[in-house]
Amino acid sequence: MKQKIGLIFLYYLRFFARLQLQKIKLLNPKLITIGITGSAGKTSTLLATQAALTPNFKVKTNYGGNSESGIPLNILGFKNPDFSLLSWLIIAILTPFKLLTDWEIYDIYLVEMGIDSPHPPKNMAYLLSIIKPQIGVFLNVTPVHLANFSSLDQIAQDKAKLINSVKTAIINKSDPLVKKYTKNKNTIAIKPVAINIPNFYLPNIYQISLGAALTIAKALKLDNSVAITNLKNNFHLPPGRSSILKGINSSTLIDSSYNSSPLATTEMLNFLATFKSPKIAILGDMLELGAASEISHQNLYKTALSSADLIISIGPETSRYFGNKVKKFMYWWQAAEYLKNNLPKEATILIKGSQNTIFLEELVKELIPTNKHHLICRQSPYWLKVKSKFRIAST
Repeated sequence: MKQKIGLIFLYYLRFFARLQLQKIKLLNPKLITIGITGSAGKTSTLLATQAALTPNFKVKTNYGGNSESGIPLNILGFKNPDFSLLSWLIIAILTPFKLLTDWEIYDIYLVEMGIDSPHPPKNMAYLLSIIKPQIGVFLNVTPVHLANFSSLDQIAQDKAKLINSVKTAIINKSDPLVKKYTKNKNTIAIKPVAINIPNFYLPNIYQISLGAALTIAKALKLDNSVAITNLKNNFHLPPGRSSILKGINSSTLIDSSYNSSPLATTEMLNFLATFKSPKIAILGDMLELGAASEISHQNLYKTALSSADLIISIGPETSRYFGNKVKKFMYWWQAAEYLKNNLPKEATILIKGSQNTIFLEELVKELIPTNKHHLICRQSPYWLKVKSKFRIAST
């Protein structure tokens, strides 16, 4: 019954989100919608594209809401809810009034489109029933969410529904599965681009996101030099995505605790390898990998051995599949206590792990000054409550 009610509510949101988009298109017939999908790098590409197009275009993004509920909520102008029953009830009541009160006009709508399953409402076909982009970007395919799919090919097929439905397809041809399942004849290849962005250390994986942003700008007939200048002036990353923080014992933290996947974590380890010793890799479980979990974690361990002087793992998957040259912990607070007592001076520390049950941002919090806690991800009252409950239940 609960699942049926949830589905009815999603259809309700979708109905009004479609009406809202139609209203915006009537007010601005030149509105262009751009959809971005892939297993890794979606948010970076969205933020890079927003930076490259601003201020030449008025851009709206769905940053923070790329799902079957997040996209319609964003279209209707709702901020991310706290997931309580009262919050959803208020949204249900206010939704029809949004058509009368939300008159935001924009030239470009940038939409990050994430899928969790081949079945509706968590698949690409459902997202495309909410919004139909004219331009699509397909970045890559990795085992993220493989637990809900039968194979990487099935993930690729489902994500490719976006790219095969748009007028202009922008793809990463270096990814074999992206190339294999792209059937759109109007296709442009992403060229990786290295740009020095002030205040950020960006590993090589960001070259695809920056290249995608410039490719989109070109498709919109924005001069390349203008787009590059815009990128340098406007690009930023949210907390937990390659943030550079100063920690205890004169350490430097590369805080990438927001989330984790095989491709992104491997790239970050390669980035860590470029720093001088002592180098520490704090790696949490990569979740939702399904049958690929064992080999993915084993490969990650091999990369970590050549990138770090000390490896600290957190979670049951890394504990099971990493070798014996690791300090293994089940929970972040255990690893934090170890580090506070054993951290060498002037170490460079990479922190990367998945979201639910791993929460390595709380470990970061233990290693930096209190007045810097606002620079860490998932610090809203909702998330702090979730993490507090998890810790109590685990001790």
